Amino acid sequence: MRRSRGLVKRLVQELRWLRNTLDWMPDGWIVLQDRGVIEAANRSARSLLGLARNDRRRRLQDVVRDRAIEGLVRGDVEDGIVELPSPVDEARRLELRHLTVDSARSIILIRDVTMLDRLLTMRQDFIANVSHELRTPLTVIIGYLEALEDEDIDKETLRRLLGRMRSPADRMKALVEDLLTLTRLESSPMPGKDDIRQVHAASMLESAVKEARQLATPAHDIVLEAEETLRADAVPGELHSAFFNLITNAIRYSPDGGVVNVRWLRGETGPRFEVEDRGVGIPEEHLSRLTERFFRVDMAEGRVRGGTGLGLAIVKHVLRRHRTQLQVRSDLGAGSLFAFELPPLADFDHPASSRMPAPGVVAVSTSVPIAQ
Repeated sequence: MRRSRGLVKRLVQELRWLRNTLDWMPDGWIVLQDRGVIEAANRSARSLLGLARNDRRRRLQDVVRDRAIEGLVRGDVEDGIVELPSPVDEARRLELRHLTVDSARSIILIRDVTMLDRLLTMRQDFIANVSHELRTPLTVIIGYLEALEDEDIDKETLRRLLGRMRSPADRMKALVEDLLTLTRLESSPMPGKDDIRQVHAASMLESAVKEARQLATPAHDIVLEAEETLRADAVPGELHSAFFNLITNAIRYSPDGGVVNVRWLRGETGPRFEVEDRGVGIPEEHLSRLTERFFRVDMAEGRVRGGTGLGLAIVKHVLRRHRTQLQVRSDLGAGSLFAFELPPLADFDHPASSRMPAPGVVAVSTSVPIAQ
């Protein structure tokens, strides 16, 4: 009898442990009896579907009134899977899967697929955007190639058509290079102290400004102010990419003859980079979307040309990998200022997530940080 009582005690303890473990699973589960009566549910299921503890012995269809659930419980749904908005929060998407255990019981598994749906949408949008961006230059090149098939074409016309093919070809090349850069930044592990080098930023900025002048008109004035002795702890190639993309972005959104000020100075927490233009400015409603892939602010009165639509997305990922964020201040019709401050080397001992706001969050202030 003592052995029997000890065995029962151990079994009860194991059952409690198993129940507690299942109760804390991130995915929800509901055990249903005949006709969809709720026998048991874990915390996640109650949270995702808004169930109360006293909902036991009630039919799931009566607690969560949704036609998709009614069809799922009856077995009318193909593959036994439905997707529906959460009754608690319509912005969240839930996937419910119905599994039959035996003739008397079945299980509903519940998973939050909000992020997965969002990623799938982003992938579809990304593919559509890339296709659109490539289609235009390809159409131009194909048109010129068809013209070159004319056997009677003279050398002067041939030379002129070949010259016109250079611009769309360069555009496709730039797009592919930016896509490869963005993919590398997203897929590479976060840099640690061993990846960081002390960079002479003033020299790097001189090089970036020299490259950027090729996109400017002769009337543009790019003014560089950089502290020679102020160095940066960074991944050199990535920092140069951030400098170059921010400078060229300022040039593209500046009218002909505009002044673009590039500064490298000491900030409150570390070395600070700023690029300020006297261009068309950015409407406030667009500030939070500036670092989205292929997002462009179309301003009819501004001279906006070139670019792949990926420059600020690359900047966002570079800064995220350097434990910092992009700051934007813009006055419509007066110009914009883009800036960031680099943290000290010691910050690279800590995960970026512990020092950065959640993705997509924008803190609106005099200068608007674009969160990573």
